[in-house]
Amino acid sequence: MARQINNKQQFADKVIKFIPTEIIGAYMALAGFLGFGPIETTAEKDHMPFILIQVVFFILLVLTPLYLWKVSNVTHKLQLGISTISFAVWVYTLGGPFNVWNLYNPYISSVILVLWSLIPPIFINVPHEETPPATPN
Repeated sequence: MARQINNKQQFADKVIKFIPTEIIGAYMALAGFLGFGPIETTAEKDHMPFILIQVVFFILLVLTPLYLWKVSNVTHKLQLGISTISFAVWVYTLGGPFNVWNLYNPYISSVILVLWSLIPPIFINVPHEETPPATPN
C-alpha cells in the first residue's frame, strides 16, 4: 500500500496513512524489552530502562519522517509532520517516556488519540500528483 495521501482518497485511507505503524510497532517491541508495557513503567531499581525508553522515543521520533520519506516514498512535508506527531500521540497513549516525565494521564491520552486520529484527515488535503504520460522513445 502506498503511503502518500492525496485529496482523492477516502477518509479511512487518510486515517490509516497518517499513522506510522512500522515505527509504532518498533517502539512497542523495544518498550516491551525495556519493561514498559502499555500504561506502566518498569518496577526495576535500575535506572537504565528509564533512560533507554526516552532515548528510544527520541530516536524513533526523528526516524519517523526519515523512514516515511526514504522507505515509504512519502514526499509531502505536511504528511510527514502529521505522521511524526501521530507517533508521539500513540506513544503518549502507551505511557512510556511520558510516564517517566510524570506527564501521562489515561483520560487525556484517550481523548487526544481519538481527536488526533479524526481531525487531521478531515482538514488536510494533499494535492494528487498526476503521473506524467510516458514519452515514446
